[in-house]
Amino acid sequence: MIANKYLYQFIITKQEEIEAVEISKNQNNEEVKTTKKQIVDKDVPFRLIKPSRKLFDEAELFYGIKLSEGIKAGLLTRSLIAKRYQNDGGAMSEPEKERYANLYVELFRQQNELQRLQLNLEKIPKEEQEGLISELLINMANTRRSLQEIEMYQSSIFEQTAENRARNQTIMWWALNMCYFSNDNGQTFVPFFGEGNFDEKLAVYDSFEEKDDDFYGYSLKKIAYLISLWYMGKVSTDKEFKELDELFDSSKQKQDLEPKENADANNS
Repeated sequence: MIANKYLYQFIITKQEEIEAVEISKNQNNEEVKTTKKQIVDKDVPFRLIKPSRKLFDEAELFYGIKLSEGIKAGLLTRSLIAKRYQNDGGAMSEPEKERYANLYVELFRQQNELQRLQLNLEKIPKEEQEGLISELLINMANTRRSLQEIEMYQSSIFEQTAENRARNQTIMWWALNMCYFSNDNGQTFVPFFGEGNFDEKLAVYDSFEEKDDDFYGYSLKKIAYLISLWYMGKVSTDKEFKELDELFDSSKQKQDLEPKENADANNS
């Protein structure tokens, strides 16, 4: 497949070892060549190709096959899980429903109380006002955390479904088929995970993952990040890809700095 039609192009820097020749003169004024190994940075262009109709058809077939495999393996579909919980009166028990409702009522009360304190219609001394607001904000954060825990649990019920397994496998399929890279400074692009079927490309992916190499580790994370967002419909234009790519890079840089900052704090 020609990779000149693409959705997005990005660069990942790779460190390579090269041999550099240094020329010097000895005591007899004769030229002496010395070969030394050096580590240099090389920019490697990547492209996420624009899928053709044929590729979409193949992806749809792949999803259907993986969905059937999941069902045969005993995974329930989202509709069956929803139906089961509906027949049982819902995913939450009556005490859970009551607690969830009470938490929402409490959060609403806290928000009203915060507005009242901020307006300070009762002319409370500033120091006392700030203390009450600070305490209320902590209580609100705890209430929100309790609500989120309940919501996350409800969401997790539907995670282990045949559809979710098929979706995750299909995202991987797209990543293995959409990603191209260039070893000649962008002159030609070839599949990053090689040629072949899904299992053959997945074996290449696994071999990259097993390498103790920053270039491959970073590449796999970025590819998975961009393809996942594209598949879920959150990004489609070059501008959107670029914005999310920059967000990924800044997040990665922050993670890289955290160990160093913690070490500096411990040494001080």
